[in-house]
Amino acid sequence: MTPAELVANRPYWYHKIPLPDGTFTPGMDLEPIWDNVRKVRYHVDYSGTRVLDVASFDGLWAFEAETAGAAQVVATDCLTNTFENLLLIRTILDSKVIPYFNVSPYNLADRLDVFFEENFGQEGQHANRFDIVQHLGLLYHLRDPMLSLAQARSVLKPGGMMLIETEVVLGRNDSALVFNGIPGTPRLRDNYSVWWAPTELCLDEMLRANFFEPVVESSSTVEFEVPVSEGGRVDSSQHVELQRMGRKAMWCTAIEPVGPVSKWEREMLRTFRNPGLDIRRLGWSDRADGQQGFLD
Repeated sequence: MTPAELVANRPYWYHKIPLPDGTFTPGMDLEPIWDNVRKVRYHVDYSGTRVLDVASFDGLWAFEAETAGAAQVVATDCLTNTFENLLLIRTILDSKVIPYFNVSPYNLADRLDVFFEENFGQEGQHANRFDIVQHLGLLYHLRDPMLSLAQARSVLKPGGMMLIETEVVLGRNDSALVFNGIPGTPRLRDNYSVWWAPTELCLDEMLRANFFEPVVESSSTVEFEVPVSEGGRVDSSQHVELQRMGRKAMWCTAIEPVGPVSKWEREMLRTFRNPGLDIRRLGWSDRADGQQGFLD
């Protein structure tokens, strides 16, 4: 069978992935969003990097990271049907993307334990952390977006980069994470899987609260009315344009506390109130330079 015939046998595609015969998988018409991600992605060189693609779905961004020169790409997700799409495309493209199924964005550090520890003692304790995390089209789908950002930070090397793309509320100067409502109430997006939309300032502060430094000059925003399939619409919802909505892509850098932690940083590190940052995985209590750890 040709690649086009193979993908036609699958019931659902989200991404439009180019195939060797010049055709594409039959994904959704989201080119303005994808082109915006590509525009921002070119700010960072992928050559020789270790990349994690979170919530990879059918794998567009994982395969593009590999094409961009990444030495190793790990793709995670929890949805069976779309992950089977990724496995099919991996075979068609003869790709070396490493698929990890049933890995939630809420517990990356724990569920990828085998990947992190499979160095047979030849590398440093935290050497297998990633250079780049791709957190694309995900934040607004999560009931607890802060937990996901903390987990993404936990699997990055110091100075590593996260490429994030998400829904945002435009035209506001305040910091607010706007809840999308429940069926029967006014909604920002008429899609049952969209929970939140931060204002642009709120997104900046959410990143900083998880030890990321936003790379402001990399930021790019588009206004786009995202199409929704009939299966994704919310029955009996009141879809009201309460806010200007857009999609924002940007890079941010993984930073670490410097010297003694401040009161604010210590609060962020209290995992019983702010779960998600994996102190063990980050190595913040066992400094590589032999000095006391940040939390000692």
